[in-house]
Amino acid sequence: MNTGIMVAPNGARLLQDEHEALPLEQEHIAQTAYECEQSGAQAIHLHVRADNFKHILDVKKYQDTTNAIKKRCSKDFIIQATTEAVGMYKPAEMIALVKELKPQATSVAIRELILNDTKEELDAAKDFYSFARKENIGVQHILYSVEDVKRFSNLLEREIIQGDKHSILFVLGRYAKDQRCDAKDLIPYLQSLKDLSLEKDVHWMLCAFGEMEIPSLTAAAVLGGHNRIGFENSRKLPNKDIALSNQKQVEYLRTQLLALNINKVPTQNMREILGIFK
Repeated sequence: MNTGIMVAPNGARLLQDEHEALPLEQEHIAQTAYECEQSGAQAIHLHVRADNFKHILDVKKYQDTTNAIKKRCSKDFIIQATTEAVGMYKPAEMIALVKELKPQATSVAIRELILNDTKEELDAAKDFYSFARKENIGVQHILYSVEDVKRFSNLLEREIIQGDKHSILFVLGRYAKDQRCDAKDLIPYLQSLKDLSLEKDVHWMLCAFGEMEIPSLTAAAVLGGHNRIGFENSRKLPNKDIALSNQKQVEYLRTQLLALNINKVPTQNMREILGIFK
């Protein structure tokens, strides 16, 4: 049994008062990516920040940070640029970023890309997804709830999203009390895949908020999923101790997985897990 591991080291909102090792500047992000790859991560979920450390969707910032990561990491390390809106960006701006940047991979929350299911929104989304397929940009669809899974299925049926295989990310605990997840919250997601006959059509990954992050990710790996870990989702260990760094979080997770004889997936498999199919 194998699983893919992606690190999410900073997120869109956190500052260093949350953790002094939170990487916000380009060189710190690149160094963190390198350290996490050495400890077992195969990809990074990349957020960049403006000069005042606020969230920003900026092509130049992404290009510069991507280049800095590539200088440190292996050619197999995958860089996934987020399109997270954070209440600041509209769907057209998210789409424009990807079309200009043409990243290796990107993550897109369906609920942020398609707000009201208007014809204009659906046409723009279909064009975006088609563009990404044509350019071989891996798209990971972020799903925050079972309702999002149903919406995703509906978009497949209507051929807004096309293709035979897809990358999805389940999120646990983002909207829970104190942003604290529970591994059992994964069950409704998996049941929805079964009910909608999607099990063979997707590669699924999990991110989980709070100190139960690593137990939840371990459960996901046992159940055939893949892992996203990092300070974006939790700065604590299961015993509630503060984690030392993103690297140590990756290291801790790898130790748990290896104890269960769960190894890293090959590079080509990791590409497919993140929606890169060529």
